[in-house]
Amino acid sequence: MEKGTRAAPDRKNHTLSLENRHKAHLTGVSEVLGFDENQVSLLTDHGEIALTGEGLHVTKLMLEEGQLAVEGKIDAIAYTQRARRRGLFRRDTP
Repeated sequence: MEKGTRAAPDRKNHTLSLENRHKAHLTGVSEVLGFDENQVSLLTDHGEIALTGEGLHVTKLMLEEGQLAVEGKIDAIAYTQRARRRGLFRRDTP
């Protein structure tokens, strides 16, 4: 490896499929941060995703496989670069 370059950390890919603004299917989901009828927030290795709308409900959640499905009126999908949260007992190592 050349001096001054770092290898990119291993990241799981994710996909997002939206059908007629009423069904969303996602893969690569590592954590669900929260959900209610107006918003579903989740975390992938590439950042946080928020789906907003009306009458939203999670119809499928399989975190072991990283899969999530949401139904309802989806008005917006937003990505952020939020860093992955750390566990309570995890420490940084030099």
